Amino acid sequence: MAFYFESGLPPMISIPSSLAEGYLSVASGAQIKVMLCLIRFEGMPMREEDIAKQCRLDTTEVHSAIDFWVKEKLLSRRGSTLCLQAPETVQEIKLPTYTSDEILSLKEEDADFAQILEAAQGVLGKIFNHNDASILYGIYDNLGFGGDLVLQLLGFCAGMGKKNFRYIERVALDWHDRGIDSFEKADSYIRHMEQLAKDEHKVAEAFGIAGRALSKKEKEFIATWREQWGMPFEMIEAAYEVCVDAKGKLSFPYINGILSDWHTKGWKTPEQIEKKQTATKSSTDFSEFELAAVAELHED
Repeated sequence: MAFYFESGLPPMISIPSSLAEGYLSVASGAQIKVMLCLIRFEGMPMREEDIAKQCRLDTTEVHSAIDFWVKEKLLSRRGSTLCLQAPETVQEIKLPTYTSDEILSLKEEDADFAQILEAAQGVLGKIFNHNDASILYGIYDNLGFGGDLVLQLLGFCAGMGKKNFRYIERVALDWHDRGIDSFEKADSYIRHMEQLAKDEHKVAEAFGIAGRALSKKEKEFIATWREQWGMPFEMIEAAYEVCVDAKGKLSFPYINGILSDWHTKGWKTPEQIEKKQTATKSSTDFSEFELAAVAELHED
């Protein structure tokens, strides 16, 4: 049965389409509540305590939710003001191009660039053509990447089997947008990405996913569970078991609903779940029923 919603109410508040389309199955209930509260009381001074009272959350959850939306770039901080902003679009800027003669002159005039060019060819294991050298100089000069950062960038891309300079250019622009402007920042980011890749592999293995890559949305779920909620793998595996028992199949949105519920309750170990279930076995605790209902709404 299809449902058609008509409110018949006075003009409503506006909600960003990116929030409705991109985050209903990714953001936790607390994060959605906080965003709706901020939109509802736009222009009014709201302390974290006020938001917590409106949303029936604790201030720690409110603070974490605001950090989540800032990280997702749907909110920005301007002093004590939180501003709703449009999500960033895909990087379309391209680096300036240089002619063959210009590249030859630059190699002669800039000894540092000449050294970087020689070392870069060693990292990628090939002799650069004019287009390669042009992009390399653009990264070095236009983005201001030092020699160590340029070589680290090339090593990172080569490690993923990506030696095409158009791909390298996109990664360089992404790093520039992220404020990665030093060897130390790049090293931290690379270690972060490597850990995330390990998490994705471990979850895929636990869920029995083989013969295909994880989708972008599935990777976003895993990042939320591990990085934002700090869920141990044993809890993710426990949620998977609950999901399969209830649905008879793997469902990332359903597992996300379970983990969101556990995160809100502050449960971090299977023992806490078992203790709570034992304590409420004879009571009228409908949390599991409500969880299942919410997870159903998040199904594809």
